[in-house]
This record gives sequence, structure tokens and C-alpha cells, in this order.
Amino acid sequence: MLNLESTMLTAGVTLSEKEPLAQFDVPEIPEEYVVHSHKLIIKQISLGPEAKTGEYNVVQAETNVNDEGAKKTVKIPIAVLKVGETRTLHPNVEFPNGSVTFKLVQGTGPVHVYGKAEMNLGEYDDVHMYEEYSDEEDESELDDEASPQTNGKSNKKK
Repeated sequence: MLNLESTMLTAGVTLSEKEPLAQFDVPEIPEEYVVHSHKLIIKQISLGPEAKTGEYNVVQAETNVNDEGAKKTVKIPIAVLKVGETRTLHPNVEFPNGSVTFKLVQGTGPVHVYGKAEMNLGEYDDVHMYEEYSDEEDESELDDEASPQTNGKSNKKK
């Protein structure tokens, strides 16, 4: 039985000198579902109107990745903002399958990080359905005779 659901959640945090860290975790998923894909997409990073002139504000993302079977922590600066130069970025950065920590590593902010979390869920029975579909497709390919390639010309001789 196929019952795919696509869920989209908006996510937003504000980083500042008082609260320089924000964590995005994968939400709880009911046991009867399998997560086919999950990702957090950062759409916009903006400097607040009360940010200090001349001050650089640097936002860093920290996430875990699998590197040849071993989990490795990766820290990546995703935004450098400054009043009078760059107040808003549209990075469209994706973080698949996991949690992400955002940190204001330089500046006092505030910096607003906005994005969306997308999840595609399905029931456990999906695996069997895909196997059945795959088997049917293989059988139908064997039954069909391949027609010769004609390059748009007729095979009839005159």
C-alpha cells in the first residue's frame, strides 16, 4: 500500500550576541512511516535593522556528514553580512538528513535565518510495492520485441 506524504515546515531563527546558537533537529516521525528524504533548505539570511554600522556578522552552519563510514563534523560559514554592504542573502543552501547548528561566530546581530524543512514520508509497505513494480516492468520488457531502428525511414523496398 502506497501512502506517500510530503510535509513542508517553515523554520526561522534569530541569532544575536545574547543567543548566538540555534539548533535545527529532525522532527519526530511516527513509527509507521519511513523517511524517504529529508532536508533543510536555507532560503534567506537577513541582518536586523538594529545591527551596528561597520560590524561584520558571520553565520556558521555545523552539521555531521558520513565520510567513508565515519561521522565527521563540518563547520561552514554560510553568510557574511554588514550594514551598508550586504544586509540580505538568498543562499538556497540544503542540509540533507540530519540536524544543523547555526552560530553567530562574529558580530552582535541580530541575524535572521529563514528556510524550510521538507520531508517525504511513506509506509513500510512501500519497499514491497517498488519490488513488485520492478518485477512487472522486467517481465513486460522481455515480452516486447525490439523494433529495428529506422531513423525515420521506411524499411519497405521499392
